[in-house]
Amino acid sequence: MEETNPNEISADIYWSSLEESESNLVSVYGAMLNEFIVNARVESWRSDEGYPGNRFNDRNPNGQEATEESLNWSNHLIDEDTNEVQLRWNALYQVIFRANQVIEGLNGMSDELKSQDLWTLQMGQARFFRGLAHFYLHSVYKEGKIIIRDVNPVTPADFAKAASESADVITFFRKDLEYAYTNLPGQMEPKTKVDAGAAGTILGMSYLYEGDFLTAQGFFDDIINNKEKDYGYALVQDPSLMFTKAGEFNSESILEINYSLHRPEDTNFNEDDFITRSARYSAPRSGGGSSVLETFTAAAWLIHAYSSDEIDPDDPRNTVIDRAGVTRPRKVSLRNSAMLAVVNDEDTEYYQAPSAAVLHNFQSQGKFGYFKKYTNHDYTNSEQNIGVNSWQSGKNVILNRLSGVYLMMAECLNENDDIDGALTYINTVRKRWGLLALEKADYDTKEKIRERLQLLEYPMELCVEGFSTRNIDLRRWGIAKARYTALSQKEFYATAYEYLNEEATGTATRSASLVREGVRTNDADFQIVPEFAGAAEFYTDGYLPYPASETINNPKISN
Repeated sequence: MEETNPNEISADIYWSSLEESESNLVSVYGAMLNEFIVNARVESWRSDEGYPGNRFNDRNPNGQEATEESLNWSNHLIDEDTNEVQLRWNALYQVIFRANQVIEGLNGMSDELKSQDLWTLQMGQARFFRGLAHFYLHSVYKEGKIIIRDVNPVTPADFAKAASESADVITFFRKDLEYAYTNLPGQMEPKTKVDAGAAGTILGMSYLYEGDFLTAQGFFDDIINNKEKDYGYALVQDPSLMFTKAGEFNSESILEINYSLHRPEDTNFNEDDFITRSARYSAPRSGGGSSVLETFTAAAWLIHAYSSDEIDPDDPRNTVIDRAGVTRPRKVSLRNSAMLAVVNDEDTEYYQAPSAAVLHNFQSQGKFGYFKKYTNHDYTNSEQNIGVNSWQSGKNVILNRLSGVYLMMAECLNENDDIDGALTYINTVRKRWGLLALEKADYDTKEKIRERLQLLEYPMELCVEGFSTRNIDLRRWGIAKARYTALSQKEFYATAYEYLNEEATGTATRSASLVREGVRTNDADFQIVPEFAGAAEFYTDGYLPYPASETINNPKISN
């Protein structure tokens, strides 16, 4: 007697209508909610953008150190047993397995159903996510030699599959992405669904990562200038719509993970839930951040770079009337205000306090800059007040947006000898933030523009954003080890900052809070211990190994 396994999804039973397949397509989107896919906190540790834990300094040489986990990532001392190596691998293959279920189910439908537009839209979305997950795996694991899963394994023997060569993986995921690029519309309804613009962006990135600048440029040109379809993207000019609740799925958004607090009664964590922990990891304690795991903060060089970026005095947004009624220039740029909370940003509310300096003691534990891209600073006074428990956040996570495409377009143009075109795209991004334009007289060679993009424009626009973006960039440019070495030799110190007090009746001072480059000359300042020494010593190739569980259970794969 034959029995049907109730735990096995049967395509001939389950895929009898496009309504049923649509409900299972939702599960693919759900798999993308897994926080270990983006894992921004860990990615910041192993890049040059973040710093793990509390900083040592000459006043507190034996203070609370960072966790061993975060230091291992920061020092590039990770191996196949590292937990997040396994969790990310599993999360991405979960996306692939769910996408394959939809693809196989759609392929098993009748010709009548296959002829419907909805069938094509569902297939385009499923193939987009299967291609995207293979692209992500290829970008970070084992020089791109990963396992292609074009069909789901059924028997235990099916799980034993060898890794494919990098070139074969590229060919595979591009076919999926090209199908999505061709068959999805330029704009999907609702905007939470992926469209041809997302597929074209990822295709362009895949060529950029290979150094094929001409082909990549073609895709980016299409996305920016609507050459093939009407994508409807536009750079956001209102800073209040950048990395805030009001700006979710704005005109700049290309690929965005949709989180929500729609089920606040759920106090347990499941990686398919619509909640994320990143806000708690990156918020200051004064804004409800974790007192123990407050380890998602900015590197000293990045804090200083933001404060050094020159604003355009002719842009009216850069002249403000402060709370004391004084008309003056902004203290930091609009980009700084949107991306990073620092002590000298007195012109932006932070967790409903008049300024970050009023809210928080930046000297505490040597954390001088807090990323804003994952926090709810714009509408609450504490991360602990927005969910049932203090770890719940519904803030969306942005993977790709138009300004990133502008900068990638600038890189392509520069490498294809169009210096003027590259500067135009860079300055378009800078202008929307009210920053001074880069002058042709100062950037008159490919090398100068390349360095500006690599060391400043990319990280300052896209810090801790996307899927391993900064780490992939440093690796593909071949500058990672040199970058870490150079940063490990830089000196920074923290000095006192005088700010307008909460009542706007006078000034107060935050000691050792403002980051400056160099060696201190005032005994009251803190000299920051140089960062990235471990990365400079131990960085190898920037790829992750196969996780131990895969090499143990799959006899056809090994590190």
